[in-house]
Amino acid sequence: MTTEKDLNRLADTSYWVDKGKENIPFNPKKGMILTPKTIKGLTQPYKVLKVEDNTKNGMQAMAVAPIKNGVVDTSEVIIAYAGTNFDDNLDRLTDATTVVGGNMDLSIPQWWGSPEKIEGQAVTAQKFATSIKESYPKALVTTTGHSLGEYLAIYIAAENQWKNTGFNGPDPYTILSDEAKKWVKDNPGLLVNYRNKHDKIGNFGGNKTGAAILLDASKGGYNPIKSLDYHDLSAWQFDKSGNLVAPGRSSRDSRLAQMEATTSYQLWNLSVLSDNLRKSHGGLSSSEEIFINSGEALIVLNGASTVMEDGLTTVMKDYQQAITEAEELWRETVERAQGIGMDLSHDEVIEALASGGATQRSIVGETTTFYEQKMDSAKRMLDEYRVLMSEIKASIDQQVAKDQQLAKEIQF
Repeated sequence: MTTEKDLNRLADTSYWVDKGKENIPFNPKKGMILTPKTIKGLTQPYKVLKVEDNTKNGMQAMAVAPIKNGVVDTSEVIIAYAGTNFDDNLDRLTDATTVVGGNMDLSIPQWWGSPEKIEGQAVTAQKFATSIKESYPKALVTTTGHSLGEYLAIYIAAENQWKNTGFNGPDPYTILSDEAKKWVKDNPGLLVNYRNKHDKIGNFGGNKTGAAILLDASKGGYNPIKSLDYHDLSAWQFDKSGNLVAPGRSSRDSRLAQMEATTSYQLWNLSVLSDNLRKSHGGLSSSEEIFINSGEALIVLNGASTVMEDGLTTVMKDYQQAITEAEELWRETVERAQGIGMDLSHDEVIEALASGGATQRSIVGETTTFYEQKMDSAKRMLDEYRVLMSEIKASIDQQVAKDQQLAKEIQF
């Protein structure tokens, strides 16, 4: 899967689609190869599948596919939507009309008469997404964007039941269809909108989609003079694996949040695969058909079980470690207090600590309860995953049994 670092870079590159934007290296075009040399920070090359620079309403979008071992892998497609170009009147009008006002159409002022009503960026963003879905019907699509671009990217992901990971986006819940609102509610963790807690622009609209992950990327605390910096894509930092990390937040917490989101996403994809296989009728003529039409079957066959088991096991170990650390913190707190109040009994030391707000319940009990609930959730997720894997494997085995050619080509 594409890393969060690459999604950050692709979100930034989508701004370059705007032919009216100044001081950019180039305008991405269909067929162009984006590489770590041409796009600073990319970890792998991508081929541009399609771009759109809509001069009527100001919407820009770019669809790309990763290049793996020299081959364009269109089983995975990323759609990046551009955010606000403050020099573009149409972008500013979209911010006011759609993001703030919740109106899907734009009214373009005309000096000679009444305003012209046209399709807004959300409408043409969906048309762009539809064209990608039609061109690559079996692709696993992820949307990304920044600011207005992430607003559109979340909207598109929710309406099409895709994954989203983006940055600093206002929440588009007010323009979602009822079906999309239900999907968002039923599938938490598939939409990830990284927000800087000091970013006034990106935090607009609340968080009814549940997509927001609020982090402190301010590097030294809030400074009103740098308020726009908190909305910048460059404020986000990434580790060597391309995962987002934030100052003031432990690497363990970052890893756990990312693992939970990834696990939820993979579980949802596997459930979709399971449903598709259940609905399948008749035999399959080739391995290509079962792989492409099922979408995620290749992941199953290439070791998704091991990855998921290891990932969830790691999460539960980290939760247990957090409990152990809380217990150790309480023990050290009591020992230090006893060292200071050497004339006090153990009970008197505990009472003195409690008067200052430090109790075993607040340090150990609440932490233990929190992480035990997390562990229970992870265990349920693991059990659910195992059931899904069993169902999927049984369905694939049934398909193979119906088709001797497939049985010869694939060894289970």
